[in-house]
Amino acid sequence: MLQRFFLSLLTLFILAGCQNISKEDLQVLQARADKASQLEQENKQLKQERKSLSKSVRELESQLEQEIQDKQILIEQNAQTGIIKVTMQQDILFPSGSFDIDQEGAADILRKMVASLDGQNKLRIVGHTDNLPVSRSLRDKFSDNWDLSARRAGEVARFLIWGAGFPAENIEVAGRAHVEPVASNDTKEGRALNRRIELFIEK
Repeated sequence: MLQRFFLSLLTLFILAGCQNISKEDLQVLQARADKASQLEQENKQLKQERKSLSKSVRELESQLEQEIQDKQILIEQNAQTGIIKVTMQQDILFPSGSFDIDQEGAADILRKMVASLDGQNKLRIVGHTDNLPVSRSLRDKFSDNWDLSARRAGEVARFLIWGAGFPAENIEVAGRAHVEPVASNDTKEGRALNRRIELFIEK
């Protein structure tokens, strides 16, 4: 639309034989038309990406219907950016007191997730903990929750790459320890919600 407006304006100047318009003014109009064309293309691409991501949301919801009903997984999509956030509770991914992926339930969930995605998707995997110190059984491996949250996010990435065939170059990993809680750490239930893995999916 903007491109057509500037091109129409430029054409009017030419057809009118306007003697007052300079070469510099014509260049400015052309540059604005080019910029409008670029913005129009970018907007079209963003709409296509949001449409594709919305399709991924529907497929994820279908594949993980039971886990969603059991409130083990939450799937959300940002209305502005289209980015999908999948929140998975720690207990469905890792056995108690462990940082190794559960090779039964968790493996199945992660495979179903990858099956719902395009290989061109970008994944950002973020690990979160509660605010309690690392358990005694893990202190020989992790100095604190920063170590533990990053390792658990890394384990999810490793499984997605080697266990489910997702492209390694499209994955980013981060550990956020206890600094982004979604519930109070004062209760057992709140701490359980805070121990989670979040996957951000975008084009």
